[in-house]
Amino acid sequence: QALAVVIRIDTPGGSIDSMKRIVGHIEASEVPVITWVGPPGAQAASAGTFITMAGHIAAMAPNTTIGAATPINATGQDLEGDLGKKIENDTVAFARGVAQLRDRNADWAEDAVRDAVSASTTEALELNVVDLEAADLGFLLQAIEGQSVQLLNGETVTLQVFGQVQIENQ
Repeated sequence: QALAVVIRIDTPGGSIDSMKRIVGHIEASEVPVITWVGPPGAQAASAGTFITMAGHIAAMAPNTTIGAATPINATGQDLEGDLGKKIENDTVAFARGVAQLRDRNADWAEDAVRDAVSASTTEALELNVVDLEAADLGFLLQAIEGQSVQLLNGETVTLQVFGQVQIENQ
């Protein structure tokens, strides 16, 4: 019965497989999914980069970061050789696909994987990595009120959530 879902992101990263499942759920969602890197000081590093960019609307609080999405192994070491190339190239293709689906900067997404680039809130806005800056959840909900998003099934939904919101697990 939700009109929209907000996912608050503050992560140094995680498993590629888990991230791909989360992104798949966001992309196939029957309601708009708004991703928000917050509160101030939070990060959407590595896997969090893709989850943030997958949102129908992606926002960041001031003094947050996104990027540094180069795949590494479970111990934090670089992936080398043919396996490393395969995983990097597959992750680049996935990153570009997520960005292109939401009309975001696919070249930056590729650089976040290949070169571990990161961006501040201001830089992410300028580079078209995210859509807006929102200091808190209340401001975010006010800022998205009336915006339209297109779901994967082609349906266009106009967000009318402010004033009808139940905030859980802040």
